[in-house]
Amino acid sequence: MSPVYMGIDVGGTHTDGVAIADGRIVHKVKVQTTPDLRECTVDALRDLLDEVPPTLITRVVISTTLVTNAIVAGELEPTGMVLTAGPGMNPNAFAPDSNCAVAKGSVDHRGREIAPLDEEAVDEHLACLRAKGVRVLATVGKFSVRNPVHEQRVAEIAGPDFDHVVKGHCLSGSLNFPRRIATAYLAAGSWRQQAVFVRAMSDAMRRFGLFAPLYLLRADGGTQLASSVKNPAETALSGPAASIMGAAALDDLSEDTLTLDVGGTTTDVSLFLGGVPLLEARGATIGTFRTQIRSLYTRSIGAGGDSLVTVEGGRLKIGPRRLGRPASLGGTHPTPTDALVLLGRALGDRVKAAHALRPIGEALGLSVEATGRSILRALAEAVAGAAREFLEEVRSRPVYTIHEVLEGHPLIPRRAVAVGGPARAIAPYLEEALDLPVQVPDHFDVANAVGAALSRVNLEVNLLADSAAGHLAIPEVGVFRPIPATFTFAEAKREAERALLDLVREKGLLDPGAVAEVAEQESFNVVEGFATVGSIHRIRMQIRPGLVGKIAA
Repeated sequence: MSPVYMGIDVGGTHTDGVAIADGRIVHKVKVQTTPDLRECTVDALRDLLDEVPPTLITRVVISTTLVTNAIVAGELEPTGMVLTAGPGMNPNAFAPDSNCAVAKGSVDHRGREIAPLDEEAVDEHLACLRAKGVRVLATVGKFSVRNPVHEQRVAEIAGPDFDHVVKGHCLSGSLNFPRRIATAYLAAGSWRQQAVFVRAMSDAMRRFGLFAPLYLLRADGGTQLASSVKNPAETALSGPAASIMGAAALDDLSEDTLTLDVGGTTTDVSLFLGGVPLLEARGATIGTFRTQIRSLYTRSIGAGGDSLVTVEGGRLKIGPRRLGRPASLGGTHPTPTDALVLLGRALGDRVKAAHALRPIGEALGLSVEATGRSILRALAEAVAGAAREFLEEVRSRPVYTIHEVLEGHPLIPRRAVAVGGPARAIAPYLEEALDLPVQVPDHFDVANAVGAALSRVNLEVNLLADSAAGHLAIPEVGVFRPIPATFTFAEAKREAERALLDLVREKGLLDPGAVAEVAEQESFNVVEGFATVGSIHRIRMQIRPGLVGKIAA
């Protein structure tokens, strides 16, 4: 057997796993997701290794809801914060909680220190945090991506008294103080849970004799060595990213295509334009937090195969609650899955399905079979309604693909691709509700695991070269150094590309097909006293998310 890529996706209902070699799925598994996500992930891994020798596996990629769950459920570790801003903005307006303090000290937009850090105030705040038992810390300065001197000093003062310190400039090189605060807070608060999960997976792999590198899938559809993840919050929303990348691996998607991942708990909606997925323009929104985390553009609705079915005001309602397993599979409440079982479109106990759906039918004045069909139509209409809202949202704001701004694109999908467990059974109902042809590719039931297995390493860096001030910054790689007044844009581009490639190699194996490209650029002269004294060059260089292979038709 050829070298094998392995992918595991931990969903809200099921955890799926695949092993892929030479563009073929050689083995796939599906296990129940458990409250302890380590348990179901190890179960999927064990089941895959029952059929695939561990010595043939070249990498393992995991997509998990661990961090998303912690953020949405409010289960992050208590996190201390130290913010610095200076005049013109009150950082207290963006403080996540009472463990956050603002210290005097500021750096301007060109990286020059205007006021020194109030180290005494920092010391006092850190002592308060220690007394409260807080053991993780984040520090963010308004212009730290231009000069991180205050963030670095806060980290030095914190020293060994904190188990982990996050510095905001290391997480993103772009400006947006409020979003960087939220990003750093989530990165620190999720650090320990992620570390425990990665350690458990690494230990399990060694027990099974599997020594391939372990990767995690991020919200932008890229992968990264688990041991190198500085910001665990980047792995939030990896489930929707996995479905997008999985759809791309299973289907051509060259036409403008709506993709639908119909799961047990939710349905994720996304859009491909010209074969390329959309990218969130400013960063992901996770729960109530607006972040700088690079993310694919997707929306989730609380309606899926295992959602609770009720009747409200004489109308069917699907979700958003999920109360355990479908009745036909041992649960106690009616779901769309029970409708599928009743109509012979899914496996399960038809007697139990009929028993669960009968009260719904009585409330609507329908036979139990007609009730089943009505439930599937209601689920399809809920998904179609969410898809239309998603498209309107896309049309109402700046639209970005992974690599460019789209101007004047009509944004009219010509078809839809559905994946996820119930996809094939519900596709005819989706076609009617969407008024679009709906294709369901082979291996639709494990599309997310396929997306995880085949997604490649990708990253971006942001460079600012201010030759008038004599300073160059590439925050993602910790480069802050002087440059001469003659520093050119061509030199800046070479610096950004070198930094990006070095960073990607640090984070994992560079796909030979990946190309470093300029995603955004800006260059202008600095004029003082009627004379040009230098230039400012800004470059965002990236390796875009992509696939190391596709599933053969």
